[in-house]
Amino acid sequence: MFLRKGLVRCVVVTAPFVFCALAAQTRAQSQNEYTNSISPPFKTISIQPTKSDIHADRLVKTSPDKVTVTNLTTQELIRGAYDVNDDQIVGAPSWLNSQRYDVDAKVDKAAEGEDTSAEGEDSPAGETVQEREERMAQALLSNCFKLAAHREARLVPVYELVIAGDGPKLRESDPSRADSAFRVIQVESGRIVGREVPIATLARILSDELGRPVLDSTHLGSHYDVTLQWPTAPESPKPAILAALQEQLGLKLVPQLMPKEFLVIDHVEMPSAE
Repeated sequence: MFLRKGLVRCVVVTAPFVFCALAAQTRAQSQNEYTNSISPPFKTISIQPTKSDIHADRLVKTSPDKVTVTNLTTQELIRGAYDVNDDQIVGAPSWLNSQRYDVDAKVDKAAEGEDTSAEGEDSPAGETVQEREERMAQALLSNCFKLAAHREARLVPVYELVIAGDGPKLRESDPSRADSAFRVIQVESGRIVGREVPIATLARILSDELGRPVLDSTHLGSHYDVTLQWPTAPESPKPAILAALQEQLGLKLVPQLMPKEFLVIDHVEMPSAE
């Protein structure tokens, strides 16, 4: 299970399931650079806007002959099928993350040509369970949502966390107290206070505060008792945080560019309603 991932016509129904017959090959498959060339043909698919509450279970189940989707948006399906995060999906229309669907798709085992005599074996040879699940979900997206997408590396701004010229001003945590108290990190407006804080954790907190990835390049492996405070103001907190970080902790944030992989949506359609 993941969640973490000829022309085909799918019908959205609002009452009982309506099934649509599917051809073995899909137009969108040829358009989609990252749909596996061996995509499972589906014998029938039913898809409908979910009637479940937004807080109800949301999941995808796959088996050798079936894919079941419960209470998921198209964007959640794409996330699982392509193993990406929301901030890696580019070109998505607004409806992609609003309308939720229930889907029941049955694989045409005969058309797929899969040998089912050895239960539990992956197909094609060497394919892992996760790879098969992703492949089936990609085929489902291609069939019912006409999804075509490609992966693309783009340069994005990040901060590199390094030691400032005067050296670190960090207080290493007392190892004898490591088991006597819980690690506590408090993040408030204009303040970060924590015990037993690894630098990698501090980098993640700074990333949240600054709205930009922070990469730890300090090579500091200990845990530290940290107090960092900066003046709050209506304008951006970035200059204040950067100055406080260097003055109080002896660390510096250096702007950099790094490549990041994105999934670019070339084409996607809402399932047609009849």
